[in-house]
Amino acid sequence: MLGIAFFILLISLSSHENIVCDADSDCFYVPKDSVTSVHSALIVLSCTGATAEDLDSVLFIADSLDIILSTCHKSMNRRGVYLNDEDIMRTYEKLIREYPVDVSRVFLYGFSGMAVQALVTLFWHTPQFRGVIAVCGHRGAMQFAEWRELSDKYIYLISREKDWNLGDNQLMHSQFRHCTIGDTLIITHGEHMPVTKEELLDACIWLLKKTEP
Repeated sequence: MLGIAFFILLISLSSHENIVCDADSDCFYVPKDSVTSVHSALIVLSCTGATAEDLDSVLFIADSLDIILSTCHKSMNRRGVYLNDEDIMRTYEKLIREYPVDVSRVFLYGFSGMAVQALVTLFWHTPQFRGVIAVCGHRGAMQFAEWRELSDKYIYLISREKDWNLGDNQLMHSQFRHCTIGDTLIITHGEHMPVTKEELLDACIWLLKKTEP
């Protein structure tokens, strides 16, 4: 039994061997065999606090698109939006200080409450972020939008046919279009649920194409 447990532990460790986590439990991943000197970057948020497992499941996206991935562990649901924002910005500062990041192409990704948080942080820190992938969020962040500051930002909205926030996503999409902000809204089958790997890949590709130099 000990041998089996040790083997399972080795598998768990090896799957994260290229992910570096710091004292704040923020994790970072730099693409393998990179061909560029600087990289776009995606900060991943989670309703329960993003971990190495959140990165491990999407490493193929980082490797195929040459994106640095990071997590903000402390940002989570049922926590103040200001505290979450402070920790996201702390993660951002570490990211651009310690890794070869293209500061003109840093993006945020969140689901549900963290989709709202990602939009809030974009609206509060428009010079630092270029876009957001917001999945099944509600419109609570829209009160903070300063439209003149969002002209070169891009927002990828995803909702579901049975998502309780579908109407809010349609409203946000309409507002972004009315204010000529670059966005798209993808509506799929299903209920209020996170993205698939394929959906996240499509969203990252869209953002990268929209923000090409």
